Amino acid sequence: MKNSHFSLYEKSLTNETVTITYKPINTVSSYSYKIYKDGALFDEVKVANSKTSTILLEESGDYSIQVSLHFKDGTEKKEESGHYLLDVDSPYILEKDSYIPISSLKKGEAFDIATLKKYVTVRDKQDGDLFASLSCDLDSIDFTQLGVQKLTCTVTDKAGNVGEKELLLRIEKNREMELNIMLGILACFLLFLFLSYLRFYRSIRMEKKFIPYSIEPLKDKKISIFDQFAERIYQLILFMNKAFDKSVFLIKYAKKYEKYIPLYSHFHQEIDFVSAKILAGFSLVIVSIIGNLLHYHFVSFYELFIPFLVGFFLPDILYLIRYRIYRNTIENDLLQAIIIMNNAFKSGRSITQAIELVTKELEGPIGLEFKKMHMEISFGLGIEEVFERFSKRVQLEEVTYLTASLSILNKTGGNIIKVFSSIEKTLFNKKKLKLELRSLTGSSKLIVYVLFAVPLLFILFISLVSPGYFSPFYTTGIGFLLLCIMLFIYILYIWFVSKIMKVRM
Repeated sequence: MKNSHFSLYEKSLTNETVTITYKPINTVSSYSYKIYKDGALFDEVKVANSKTSTILLEESGDYSIQVSLHFKDGTEKKEESGHYLLDVDSPYILEKDSYIPISSLKKGEAFDIATLKKYVTVRDKQDGDLFASLSCDLDSIDFTQLGVQKLTCTVTDKAGNVGEKELLLRIEKNREMELNIMLGILACFLLFLFLSYLRFYRSIRMEKKFIPYSIEPLKDKKISIFDQFAERIYQLILFMNKAFDKSVFLIKYAKKYEKYIPLYSHFHQEIDFVSAKILAGFSLVIVSIIGNLLHYHFVSFYELFIPFLVGFFLPDILYLIRYRIYRNTIENDLLQAIIIMNNAFKSGRSITQAIELVTKELEGPIGLEFKKMHMEISFGLGIEEVFERFSKRVQLEEVTYLTASLSILNKTGGNIIKVFSSIEKTLFNKKKLKLELRSLTGSSKLIVYVLFAVPLLFILFISLVSPGYFSPFYTTGIGFLLLCIMLFIYILYIWFVSKIMKVRM
């Protein structure tokens, strides 16, 4: 400005430091100036004379200066500068994953830099999104060669600041054709499901029309859709068993599932459980494939292997939970069985008659176990052997104690009523003590369970907020190794804390 006392009245957008001098006239006794940055007061300086002031602007922002002048004759005046626009912050390039997957190209085919937009963020504090200004050294990359290659990219903002970043590209085989084929298969399958639903819905409507003119059978032999699905799953498990029966390793591995057979009416042998686990693993693999196909992404080895492991070991948790419920039910009802047997002995009945009386009086798991024992006795097995088999099935300390007592009674003789009265009293006191202990340690166990769940909930929350945050753990070799180490430490932590919290009675 012509009459301005500022050496630089205003400045357009620049990325350099701005130096301004203000020289008031001689009639000024004192003055002060205020520096405004982005509309807010940034700094204020008071000068007690008419000397020249030097103002230095170094940070990014929209600056303006307001000067208040005090003259020797007592008058005051204000003077304002124009705007000084500074942008000294370089733009940044941020990749979402450590490695950017890029499909390989044919010879002579050009790479479209817009492909990177899904994996790279280019921003500037002042200018916002600058992806359109991104330039990369594409000549240094051979997009026909598979593997990891480095790509240097630069971006320049309006002020002339330059940002540079080296991106790691993982050139993968172009699987567009395979993806389209699999998507076509998935579309055909979904169409089949839709047509099946329409057919089912039409049959339901036709059935409603004919019901008023038909007579219902005395016995409804219809099988529900859920039962039909369960039956087909079991038929598939039987088909898998024929192949797995030839594997010695799987047969040995299946032996540990023998104790679960009483809990599942459909499963009649140990190999059924292994087949169900493998089927669950493949089911999660199919879900992973479908999920990736819907995102138009081909599955990697880890995206197949990890879901299979989860599906394979998840049934073990369900088996164990149900088995513990089964054992706890037997443990709670065992005292009633002992009381019934003791009362039977007092009335002069034998052990076989006492067992038969328990089967009539009690229901649930304990009733089924005593029915098995009664059946084994009727087939000619001895009392001692029957109770030993019962002890191996349920694996309870109380049953082991009961079996040992009966074994001693059979060998040495003794007052069975007195022995069972002692067992009854011991079990009653133990149950009472266990209930008291549970009430005392309930809050501590709750804290432990919360500590177990916190890491999993934290991972779930971070995955929902930033889906690609944990991707380096299963897309890189070192990440997978660290993941295995963390899982090992977490499992060891659970085992160690469980051992500390366990109170043996």
